[in-house]
Amino acid sequence: MSRPGGSAQQRDTPVLTERGGVRKAAILEAALRVIGDKGLAGLSMRAIAAEAGLPLGALGYYFKTKDDLILEAFELHTRREADRVLAAFAGVENGDHADDIAEHLTAFIHHGLTEARTSLVAEYEFLIESTRRPDLARVSRAWRQALQIQVGHVASRLGSDDPETDSEIILAVIAGLEIDHLSTPLDPSTTQAIRTALRRTITRLGLRGNAARH
Repeated sequence: MSRPGGSAQQRDTPVLTERGGVRKAAILEAALRVIGDKGLAGLSMRAIAAEAGLPLGALGYYFKTKDDLILEAFELHTRREADRVLAAFAGVENGDHADDIAEHLTAFIHHGLTEARTSLVAEYEFLIESTRRPDLARVSRAWRQALQIQVGHVASRLGSDDPETDSEIILAVIAGLEIDHLSTPLDPSTTQAIRTALRRTITRLGLRGNAARH
């Protein structure tokens, strides 16, 4: 899967030792947690340093500005999320029934709303900020295009006669279900409602490969 995020390599960044790479990764991880917990409005270099357990001055070596740090954190998130989407669809096989496909996607959404909730909140913080920052918007567009290509390949395997449009629909439904349930408890009845919505979407799109469940 093509990966967005090459822009980080084009910036003037120091050559890192192994220890330096570990430190920089820790800073980015800390930034993602702070953004997920407090939003971009609550993000400060001091808060990131405290979360990472590093001296404040260390951040300046790896990132010239907070904006640079935010951009690289978003790039890291998009790479991870691309991998998570890829893993969710990896289990979908030709001939899968709509129920099977819906189950894979339900598990993906459930994970995002529970174990990965902080990361998901951070994602929507980045997306809102991308309406104001062209650099974030570029990363967002590249990420979206990569996801559409990957999901389009899956839709094609499952019998879609318009993979590009169907990938748009699937991604829009997933995003809508995430947003709708991000601030509410995820109980069994809610999970079932998500599963039903996904199954209906997949059924309406006619995605079931070469076999049907009897």
